[in-house]
Amino acid sequence: MKPVLRFILSALLVIAAQPSALAMTLRTLDCDGGIVYLGDFAPNVMKKCGQPAYSVQREQKIVQDNSIGDGIITTSIIDDWTFNFGPTRFQYRVLLRDGRVWQIECMDYYGY
Repeated sequence: MKPVLRFILSALLVIAAQPSALAMTLRTLDCDGGIVYLGDFAPNVMKKCGQPAYSVQREQKIVQDNSIGDGIITTSIIDDWTFNFGPTRFQYRVLLRDGRVWQIECMDYYGY
C-alpha cells in the first residue's frame, strides 16, 4: 500500500474513533411521553422526556447581518441537556436556544 494512502486511511480511522464523530444530528427525539421536534419549547421537552440526566446553561453571542451590512450582536441563552434512557438505549443531547429546541443529537451509550 502506498504511504500516502496508508496515511489517509490511518487519519480517517483516528477521526472516526473520536467521540464527537459518533454524534448524529436528528430532527426528532422519541421519548416515552411523546416525540420532541425541532422548535419545541423547553417545558414540552421536559413533559415528554422527563428531567435531563445532565444540563448546563450558557450565553452565546450571535452576529446577525442586516440589510445594510451592519452586524447586530444578540445574546442567546443556550441550554445543553443530555437524556439517558438506560443502558440499552443511546443517550441524546438536546440543545435549546432561548427555550426552544434547535438541535438534537444521538450519542453513544456513554454520552460522548
